[in-house]
Amino acid sequence: MDGFLRVNSANLPESPTNSFLADEVASICPLITPSPPTNALVHPMPEPAPNFSIGLELANKLHHVKADGTSDEEKAESASSSSSVLAEPACAQLLNHRNVYQHMGKDEEKEAEENMGKSQNLQLTFRNPPDNYFFMSWNWPIIRKISGWAFISGILAMIALIIAMIVTMPKTCNPPTFWYQGNLLYEIFPASFYSAKRNMEGDLIGIALKADYIQKLGVRGVRLNSIFDNPNYPYDFDNVTSLTTIAPILGSLSDFNMMVRQLKARNISVILDLPLYPYVKRLVHKKVNARNETTSGSTVEFLRSERSQELDIIEEAILHWISNDVEGFYLKGLEMLQDDPNLVESLQRWKKILGENRMLLVSEKFISTTKPQNLNFVLNNVDLVDIKIDISDGVNSVSKQIRSLQNSTFFSKPGMPWIQWSLGNVYSKRLANIVPYGNGTLGAALLQLMLPGTPSIFYGDEIGLKDISDSKGEQDDIKHLHQLTMMPWENENINILPWIHGDFKVTGKYDQVDLISKMMALRVISPSIYMNSVYKEGVNKANIEVKYAENNLLVVQRWYPRRKAYVLASNLGSQQLNKDLSTLLYSGEIVVGPQPDSVLGTLLFKDVSLWPGESVILVLV
Repeated sequence: MDGFLRVNSANLPESPTNSFLADEVASICPLITPSPPTNALVHPMPEPAPNFSIGLELANKLHHVKADGTSDEEKAESASSSSSVLAEPACAQLLNHRNVYQHMGKDEEKEAEENMGKSQNLQLTFRNPPDNYFFMSWNWPIIRKISGWAFISGILAMIALIIAMIVTMPKTCNPPTFWYQGNLLYEIFPASFYSAKRNMEGDLIGIALKADYIQKLGVRGVRLNSIFDNPNYPYDFDNVTSLTTIAPILGSLSDFNMMVRQLKARNISVILDLPLYPYVKRLVHKKVNARNETTSGSTVEFLRSERSQELDIIEEAILHWISNDVEGFYLKGLEMLQDDPNLVESLQRWKKILGENRMLLVSEKFISTTKPQNLNFVLNNVDLVDIKIDISDGVNSVSKQIRSLQNSTFFSKPGMPWIQWSLGNVYSKRLANIVPYGNGTLGAALLQLMLPGTPSIFYGDEIGLKDISDSKGEQDDIKHLHQLTMMPWENENINILPWIHGDFKVTGKYDQVDLISKMMALRVISPSIYMNSVYKEGVNKANIEVKYAENNLLVVQRWYPRRKAYVLASNLGSQQLNKDLSTLLYSGEIVVGPQPDSVLGTLLFKDVSLWPGESVILVLV
């Protein structure tokens, strides 16, 4: 063969490195084809035709057929094919199915090609399940029915639950308060309110008979001035002889319980004034007289020597009235017992007896005279502090009082006691005598109802009731009680009570009641008005701002987060006022005031006009 085949190796080009791969690399070539592929695969270099010199003898031998039936040409073709397969890359070898038959004979190759297009059937076998499985005997039709009905019933139950939740869901999401926080309290002197026996002193049954009127005002709590027995009741109502016995002219304990039931049926709680200091002072003198001794020291020193046993009597009185459904107490005269070492401990014990839903009310004077080391203990055990608004000195006095209080301890944190705002009480002049013009009492009442805290109206101020007028000077002995005028009632001809009468006919402005009721309805549903402060980001701040306070015109704004803001404009002077406040506010819708017959509408703050004593409440737009 060497003699017939000559190859000029010098003219052959070198084979590319990627034209042949090792076996282990070629076997995984389709899985790791370079990405992007090499240039040799994308653009292979053209190979030059080999320069073979074939002799005549070799050419003749290639045309001869060997004895085994395979010609030299076929063998050469087979060898050439095998050589080309080896020369092809492994990727091309795997993708070209013809290479599979390169080592087969002709018959085998033909048979393999015929079988390429035929599919082979896959035969799977399963074991037949036994007939004794326990669930094969169950009643599946009934099970399916029960499961279906159970599923439907569950769906219906969930739908009913969702509907019930939607129906019972509260319509508003206002912040919660206790009943004595932000709601209206109504102070009554029982002997002057209403007589069930007609033309006699007022009594407890008379209060029960007027429960509908009290409810109409929007009252949440009725506070009764001293109802306790003393030798000269009602003229000397503070100097009581007992904290549990009711003055006979007012009625019995059963009358008291009937009054409480009538008020509670209208969601009105009862609060009692407990005159502690006059009562304790009376006990001190009684003990001194019994021992025939004299005391050079104060009442507090005597109580200290007696280990303050009288405070236990006060606790007994509180327990007694709690058992008769009383829900609050005004501890009057506590400031006179500031030096008692047991006072703070007793106050804590009383509040613990009452719990959170019953309240303790004290005076502003008691708080201001409390020793600094006791102040936190006192504030933590008191619910309301009575503060009287002084409107006699006009706008400057009121605005100064509001600003002073909103920066005080009462608004330092949420747990502080709320302020009870009052314009008059059993010891002060009537509101109608302080603002004796136009709708002064109505305007002052609207101002009071717009302040942050708990408002308290003294009976009769809602209708402009005045002090008793005694032109003849025949009542100088009870001049200190002239503010305890009898309460007049519309369409009733009872004008004089025998215990405190004058030479005049008592009248009232009954149309003001409807406006106060409307204001209370607005206050109840508006956190911007009934809340006393806003607690946000760890800071407690009174939600009131005095926008303007000059020339007898007072403008205050109330707000609460994500709620409507309200504004009060009040003329506390005796002259008509016209003022441009457009630099402070733009406009608002009038919701209450300034008069019972006023037509509501839009008010532009560019032109605010109010008559003497008028107040108007607006919601900002």
